[in-house]
Amino acid sequence: MRYFFVFLLVVISSSLTAKLHMATPYSERVYVTQTSKEFSSRLSQELNLEIVFHGAESLYKHNEIYRAVRTNQIQFGEIFIAQLSNHAAIFQLDNLPFIASNFDDAKLLWQVQQQTLKERLAKDGLHLLFANPWPAQGLFTQQAITSSEQLTGLKVRSYSAITARLADHLKMIPTSVSSAEIAQAFATGMIEAMITSPSTGVSSRAWQFSQYYTPINAWIPKNMVIMNHQLYSSLSQQQKQKIKTISENYQELAWQRAEQQTLQMTNQLTQQGMQLATVTPQLSQAFNAVGQKMAGTWLAEATRSEQVTLTRYLEAKHAVSN
Repeated sequence: MRYFFVFLLVVISSSLTAKLHMATPYSERVYVTQTSKEFSSRLSQELNLEIVFHGAESLYKHNEIYRAVRTNQIQFGEIFIAQLSNHAAIFQLDNLPFIASNFDDAKLLWQVQQQTLKERLAKDGLHLLFANPWPAQGLFTQQAITSSEQLTGLKVRSYSAITARLADHLKMIPTSVSSAEIAQAFATGMIEAMITSPSTGVSSRAWQFSQYYTPINAWIPKNMVIMNHQLYSSLSQQQKQKIKTISENYQELAWQRAEQQTLQMTNQLTQQGMQLATVTPQLSQAFNAVGQKMAGTWLAEATRSEQVTLTRYLEAKHAVSN
């Protein structure tokens, strides 16, 4: 029996000092990755852990990260929330178009959304740490768009179920294109428009194939940084409090960087010769009507708790505006 306890102590000790791993699908040149990497480094220092950071899908593909954290193959991960759209309606919420079209509304949505998201993740053995937002999503086209009728029949890049539905509502033709294929897809006529962030516009050198950027602010999507819940549960109360504090600090930093990135990247687009178009009243009205339709569809497919989440957000948004 004595030898058994000695063996057990050795196993526990080695597990506490073992390397932990964090994976993200994005390049370390991207600001969201820089935020999550800084976060993992801070955790390593504050909690006396050794967390090895893996960027650019070097350890797992984007669609594999969620399961890898869930099964404890890695202990931390970052994933685009809408990547999980088929798992539950709550993962689609921040990609619903024209529901939260500025950063104040997006932050309000996150305040309301995160508790339901935490509960859903807990069912899969995961613990939510913080959201890592992208810039607001704008419209890239080869011609100036002043009315929704001009969008009819245009082939538009689609990268999720939500963007495909949006294209259908706008009578556009959705075409699945990865971020790495954007330039070639425009050059070959595979797509004629895209709705994405100004950051993606800069990284894909959109000025080489697109003349106009219209800041329609369709939505402000987010990544989420998660950890294995079994690991989280094994930590002391003091360590958990440190994780909470660090996560809150990086949540605030992530919002700041997303807003800064929106301004900086939009400026870069115009500096490279792109025309910054104005969202006309007709275009705004058409987009808002589509947003309401898609929200109605989402509510019909959502669970009761998910429905309550959106309702609470809309009520809070209305209260703030008044």
